[in-house]
Amino acid sequence: MEVLEMAPSTNRMTLRLPNSLLEELKKESSEKDLPLSSLAVKILNKHASFERRFGMVSTVLLSEALFAIIVENMDESTMEKTTKLAPKIVKKLANLGGFEYEIDSIIKNYFTTVGKYCGWYKFKHEIDHVNHTLVFETNMGQKWAKFVSKYIRSVLESLKVHISDESIDDNVVIFKFIKR
Repeated sequence: MEVLEMAPSTNRMTLRLPNSLLEELKKESSEKDLPLSSLAVKILNKHASFERRFGMVSTVLLSEALFAIIVENMDESTMEKTTKLAPKIVKKLANLGGFEYEIDSIIKNYFTTVGKYCGWYKFKHEIDHVNHTLVFETNMGQKWAKFVSKYIRSVLESLKVHISDESIDDNVVIFKFIKR
């Protein structure tokens, strides 16, 4: 049986933009080879799904280079202490963002969103019946991949997910589990 996904319903909207902002958007849409309306939807979607929700907790914006140095200089003990905070941070985001702290919701509303907008990793979730595979591809080196692995493991363990396999290979972190 084939299931067809319906396109989300849309509404027409008219906006008045300052000329300077419109020119910047046109320039970016041209650089990204996107229609202007698609770029606007992408920007608004990022605001609604990420900036509004993640802005509810205090954050600090750092360059990737500076953040990479901080992680590279973490000793094992500091990394352990830091990654153990993950469930508390994610629970707070779930409460403030209006989504549940359970595995399906965290995959959709946290892992996917962080993957799209934070630069921590590229995220992919695969499901084969009850077998789940979470793939986190990083680009900030082996120590960062180790940090991501410990951070995600901490969240999964707090959700009572029984991890059947975990690996880090060439900056790709993979978790496998069976959803019961």
